[in-house]
Amino acid sequence: PGELTYAKDIQRYYEALDKASDRITMWTIGKTEEGRDMVLLAVADEATIKQIDKYKGMLASLTDPRKTTEEQAKELIRTTKPIYWVTSGMHSGETGGPEMLLELPYRIAVEETPFIQAIRNNVITLITPVIEVDGRETHVDTCYCNKKRPAAEARLPLMYWGKYVAHDNNRDGMAQALALTKNLMAAFLDWHPIVFHDLHESV
Repeated sequence: PGELTYAKDIQRYYEALDKASDRITMWTIGKTEEGRDMVLLAVADEATIKQIDKYKGMLASLTDPRKTTEEQAKELIRTTKPIYWVTSGMHSGETGGPEMLLELPYRIAVEETPFIQAIRNNVITLITPVIEVDGRETHVDTCYCNKKRPAAEARLPLMYWGKYVAHDNNRDGMAQALALTKNLMAAFLDWHPIVFHDLHESV
């Protein structure tokens, strides 16, 4: 309680998970306006992670009716694994999702309950813990700065939520002007998730 994790430290933890588990792999999907990495982590059973590119290709085939017949599509639906992509931290002040997404991939990788095993064996879970990486680091800086200020002093507001925009990147979804929006869209078009779940929250 009362602590927030920098995006760079979330990514460092993800790298440790990747090294420790054959059920997890992680990579970068691009740089932000300020040159920080945006990451994507995948968690599933070991066999699926080893063949993740195969499943990626199957989903890509399923999305193109010009190349895939109805019979082929039915076979792909029967044999491929769906991708469930969870994102968070679209706005700098949305602090809950990134913190929870530190634990979620670990739980999916190690927990042996029937419920978690069913997820791990049948779904590829992709996770981007922080979309607005630049704003997240500024928000965490601001929070820790305010913790050091005397109780009687006013709290400093977050100076900006995202570079070049006043309300982070979700207002950029149609314009695709920012690097982080372009990175996210490129990854979406590359992986064809069946479900894209943003952990949006009210601050």
